[in-house]
Amino acid sequence: MATVEFDPQPSQAYAALEKAGAEKLLDAIDDAIDALEAEPGSATGRRSFGGGLWGIPVRDRTDDWLIIWEREPTSDDLIIIRYLGTDPFA
Repeated sequence: MATVEFDPQPSQAYAALEKAGAEKLLDAIDDAIDALEAEPGSATGRRSFGGGLWGIPVRDRTDDWLIIWEREPTSDDLIIIRYLGTDPFA
């Protein structure tokens, strides 16, 4: 099982969703992060952006969001969320 940490921008985006009461989108994000923690090597539902960056699209009824993450180069068990926000590719 991997550990997931957030860079400042995704942490702020997550906090803003909590403040806005976006429960369904937060649930979808939490589910994606839980799956990432459990099986970081699985490519199911993920996009490669090259350079070690991966994306997981997250959707609720009205919004398309994207989680961009990478493994910490010095640790196989640490994943860093680099971006959390609207999906610019949707």
